[in-house]
Amino acid sequence: MRKIFVSIIVMALFAVIPASAQGIYFGVKGGVNNSKFNLDDVSTKSGYGWFAGPTLRIDVLPFLGFQGAVFYSQSNSKVNDVDIKQKSILVPIDARLNLVLTPETGLFISTGPQFGFNTGDKDFNIFSSGDKYDEVRDNYKDTFQLKKSMFSWNFGAGVMLTKHFELGIVYTVAIAETGELKNVKKDDKAKSKGWMASGTIFF
Repeated sequence: MRKIFVSIIVMALFAVIPASAQGIYFGVKGGVNNSKFNLDDVSTKSGYGWFAGPTLRIDVLPFLGFQGAVFYSQSNSKVNDVDIKQKSILVPIDARLNLVLTPETGLFISTGPQFGFNTGDKDFNIFSSGDKYDEVRDNYKDTFQLKKSMFSWNFGAGVMLTKHFELGIVYTVAIAETGELKNVKKDDKAKSKGWMASGTIFF
């Protein structure tokens, strides 16, 4: 149901705006990401991954527009020194403020929601026999669980180098839980945060 709701929002947004848009640009965007979970009871470390996918930019005014995308993303991090590889589909929808320097170059800032859907493993065994948590059973594997869906907020900035190429960076903060620590002395909800550095080619 949530996937259907997000799809309706995306289609409605990009169906209404083009009527008054000054420019519509299709492209491909990709880059590297760095993410980390926050947990109270165990150590966490950030790690690098990558993402790529199609993007659509719509300028309503020379200085104001919107940008959406659909990314395949693979992020890597550690929980209790165990690798957590999260594969997902990300759908960011950002409002964008452009500072035009020349007809083809400028700066921009952006912000907006990002919806995510887990497409890979969701269960990870991060504890083994002999750990300090004596309540963990040896045969219990699902000690850290990723959520099936995610909701985050993006804060971005970048530079338009030409009409067809730009570089950007986005800081992402989870609004809803992205994971959960299970079967320890107490359950602990996990939220992720991180950044994404990208290059975009517009056709």
